[in-house]
Amino acid sequence: MRNLKMHVAGAALCALSACALAPAAALAQPAPPAAAASGDDEGRGDNARATQLYRDGNEAFKQKRWSDAELLYLKAWALVRTFDIAANLGEVQIQLNKVRSAAAFLAFALRTAPPSTKPEQIARIRHFLDEAKAQVGTLRVRVKNVADAEVYVDGERVPEDAVKHELYVEPGEHTLVIRRAGYEDEVVRLVAAPGVTETVMPELKPKAVKAPETSAAGAKVPGAGGSKGAQGAAAAAKGEAKTKAPAAGARVEEQRSWVPVIALGAASAVGLGVAVGFTVASNDASADAHRYSDVLARANEQCIAPRGEFMETCTQTSDAASRAGTMGDLALGSYIVSAGLAIAAAAYAVWPNPQKSTETAVRVTPFGGSRTAGVIVAGAW
Repeated sequence: MRNLKMHVAGAALCALSACALAPAAALAQPAPPAAAASGDDEGRGDNARATQLYRDGNEAFKQKRWSDAELLYLKAWALVRTFDIAANLGEVQIQLNKVRSAAAFLAFALRTAPPSTKPEQIARIRHFLDEAKAQVGTLRVRVKNVADAEVYVDGERVPEDAVKHELYVEPGEHTLVIRRAGYEDEVVRLVAAPGVTETVMPELKPKAVKAPETSAAGAKVPGAGGSKGAQGAAAAAKGEAKTKAPAAGARVEEQRSWVPVIALGAASAVGLGVAVGFTVASNDASADAHRYSDVLARANEQCIAPRGEFMETCTQTSDAASRAGTMGDLALGSYIVSAGLAIAAAAYAVWPNPQKSTETAVRVTPFGGSRTAGVIVAGAW
C-alpha cells in the first residue's frame, strides 16, 4: 500500500505540472488521420478541444472525482494521443481498479515520453506501471517465422501496433490464437499469474495441400442378428416390467401424510429466496450496464467498431447486459417454480382423502333350511 498523504500530494503535483505542459504536448502530437485529411484548421481545433478536456480532467483528478477524470481523459485521448494524457489516464484507472487497461496506457506513456520530460515524471509513470504489472499477467508474443501475424486473446484481436509491445491480461486462464493467411492457426493456452512475464514464441506451420477425399467402399453394415438380439432383449425387458395385480379383496384406506406438504412448502420458500437473490443480481448487473453505457454515450462512442481504448468498456457493457439478462431469466424461472411448489402444497393439503378398494371378486354362498334352499351371489367391483 502507498502512503496516502504522499500519494495525494504527488497526484496533485503531477496534475498541476502536467496541466501546465498539456498545450505544448498536445500541439506537438500529430493530429488524427481524419483531422489531417480535412484540413489544418480542424486539426488545430481537435488539439484545442483535447487541451481543454485534459485540463478539465486534471481538475477532476485533483478533486478525486476519478470517474469524471477518466471520462474527460478518454475524450481527450480520442482526439489526440499524447504521453501525458496516457499517463494521467493510467493513474486514474488504477484508482478505479481497471488495472489491465491502466498498464497499457502507462506503458504507452513511458514509450512515447519526449526527451524533454522531467525525470521525476518518468519515475512516477514507471512507479505506477510497476504497480499495475504486479497485479496482471504480462505477455510477449514473438512469432519466429512470420512478421505480420494476427494475435487474438480470448477471441479479441489485439491491435497491430500493440502486438509489438507487451500485452497485459487478467490473472487466470487465457487462450491465444496466432493466425496468418496460408498458415495453420497456432493455439496457445496459458495461465497468467500476477507480476509474471511470459514470452510466447511459436513457429507457424504452412497449410498442407489436401488431396480430394474419396468415399470408402464396403462399409460394414450391422447384421440382422444384432437387431434380433436387440429385439429379444427389449422383449425380455418388457416381460420383466409387468406389474403384479393387487390381491383380491384387499381394501386400503389411505392415511393422509403431512410430510409432502412440509417438503413442498420448504422447497417453495427456498425457491422464493433464490428468486429474490437472482433479482438483486440482475438489478446490479443492469445498473452496471447502464453506467458503462453512459460512459460510452458521454464519449460519443459506440461498440460496433470501437477504438482500442474503448474496447474494455464495450466488453464490460456487453458482459453486464448479458449477466443482467441471464440473472433475470433465472429469477423468473425461480419465481415460477416457487409458485408451483406452493400451489402443489396447498392442493395436497385440501384435497379429499380417497379410499381405494382393490376387491374385484364374485362370491357364491349356498344356504338351506327345513323349508328353503338356494345360493347367495355377491360381487364387488
